[in-house]
Amino acid sequence: MTTSEPAYLVRRIADTWIAADETFSQFYELEPAKELEPQRPPDLPGVEPAEAPFFLYEPLIGHRAPQLGILGIPHSGGTSMLNSSVAGLAHALRVESWKKVIYPSLQESGNSSLYDIGSGRRLLESVTMQDWGTCLMNEAEADTAVPYQKGLAAALDHALDQQALLCCIGGDHSITHAVLQMMAKATGSRRVLVQFDAHHDCGIDAIHQEHPSHSNFVRHLLEQGTVAAVVQIGLRGLRSADQMYSHTGLIQISAEHMTPERVSHVLNEVRQKYDVDSAYLTFDLDSLDPGSFPFVDFPIAAGPTWQNIRDCVIAALEVPLSYEGMDMVEGQGVQSDRHIPGQYELALRMLAYMVDGIDRNRRRFKNSSSIRVAREEMLSGAGVSMNQGIQEV
Repeated sequence: MTTSEPAYLVRRIADTWIAADETFSQFYELEPAKELEPQRPPDLPGVEPAEAPFFLYEPLIGHRAPQLGILGIPHSGGTSMLNSSVAGLAHALRVESWKKVIYPSLQESGNSSLYDIGSGRRLLESVTMQDWGTCLMNEAEADTAVPYQKGLAAALDHALDQQALLCCIGGDHSITHAVLQMMAKATGSRRVLVQFDAHHDCGIDAIHQEHPSHSNFVRHLLEQGTVAAVVQIGLRGLRSADQMYSHTGLIQISAEHMTPERVSHVLNEVRQKYDVDSAYLTFDLDSLDPGSFPFVDFPIAAGPTWQNIRDCVIAALEVPLSYEGMDMVEGQGVQSDRHIPGQYELALRMLAYMVDGIDRNRRRFKNSSSIRVAREEMLSGAGVSMNQGIQEV
């Protein structure tokens, strides 16, 4: 048998560390060492540590500090669905992820990654991520719009201190409003929200319209000036008159017209026309066709293929805009951890592409030279070769 070097730390049994080579064909016993100990997640006020982290992955002390934190926000107070279970999405995805273990690398910061058999891609290989836990719902603030404010604020502060990105798992879509309202923004900077969704989320309610919810948070973000523009991708279905809304900063790509090329073109136009220099990505699981993922409160049929949505997400994250965070929302919880429907792997797979893509984006914008090149591209309009003029399609 050909000998090889240990590549990944697999597990600890008592005082013995077990490692494997790159092909997991040979295993080794390693002497205990401080650098092989896992980095503990931060002790954040208002956040409960996870029972076990996403993908059972923990970066090692010998690795660089995590550059992406995952935070569960189990909030359903912003939805209009009675007895909605969307607060359980983060837990369901965590449990599903435990079937797809990622091992830390021994040679350098990195990990054993995930393989997408369908596309042949290797995902998350260079991502140093960490599960920071789940926001606690403050019972004293249960009737307020943001009962998870303490935990979210602590996570955002820690991310800023560590120069890391925050990935939030909802909860209903109102959490996006809270995240963007609380997220620090450099003086003079302008941010665009990139939203994958089947719905407009701009509705008018004669009684409750002043309160941000899952169905109107986009209107609030635009009217409050929290974002300079919103690009919605994947819209479809029928709408009532009070569900329609127009704003100079609202740009929409319908499900019938979404392609990676169209997404790239529109986002390039937006960053030039609205002078935006940063972005935030939000993914509503009802953007997936209910034939692929039915576990949402408001499914709309005739959605794009999963592959098309994935490619559009990749295209959005490859546009020269610095993404400052992301979230995934609106999936339902499960009744039993032992019987998670197979479609949840599809949601987890999308999350892996999002995390992989936003980390690639982070590394592209890591140094000032990359940012300077991107800004020069903005001024020159590089990449914008199609007809000018942004409109709903």
